[in-house]
Amino acid sequence: MKFTTLALSMSIGFITVPGLAIADEPMSGMASGQSVDAVDSTGVITAIDPESRKVTLSHEPIPELKWPRMTMGFPVDPGVNMEAVSKGDSVAFTLTPTKSGQKVTRIEKQ
Repeated sequence: MKFTTLALSMSIGFITVPGLAIADEPMSGMASGQSVDAVDSTGVITAIDPESRKVTLSHEPIPELKWPRMTMGFPVDPGVNMEAVSKGDSVAFTLTPTKSGQKVTRIEKQ
């Protein structure tokens, strides 16, 4: 009974946890993914929510953060014009470290 409950709890947890990174390659080095400086990268917008100021990007590898190519969500700085980009756009963007992770501080359609 305990095993069934544990297995069910774990299954529900994996299904209901949104915003997890989906890596196309092994994710070694993810723990050290906090940069001291802003980093630039490119990718494609897979979801965008201007109201909550969040964007999901399928981005290229970011060597400075030791991140492989993956899809993940980021908060967007209030100074960024989110209306200039849309879902499906290829973009160049800048990530800037915060206390809680990385934040998009620039995003431009390519």
